[in-house]
Amino acid sequence: MHQFPLFQNGAAGTTVTASGLNAETAIPNNADGATARYVRIAATGVAHVKPVLTGTAATGNDIMVGPGDAVFLNVQGFTHIAYIQRDTSPVITITPVEG
Repeated sequence: MHQFPLFQNGAAGTTVTASGLNAETAIPNNADGATARYVRIAATGVAHVKPVLTGTAATGNDIMVGPGDAVFLNVQGFTHIAYIQRDTSPVITITPVEG
């Protein structure tokens, strides 16, 4: 087993800028055009994220991601990523990954 997760990326991700208001974005598609089952989320500043069905807000108690950090999430069964800033206007990149 590898120390670091290995993955393929054959499709473009989604980039959003968080604010103090809750927002959400659709989970990007993977290379075959289907909604990604796994995503990598990274941010330029501290933000909170979570996979959701549309209409659900992220809070300061959800997964925190910050600069130099990334999270890999299994998003099967969800349609969107909800997000909110903790620092001023972090840019969040959500990238589909394939095993």
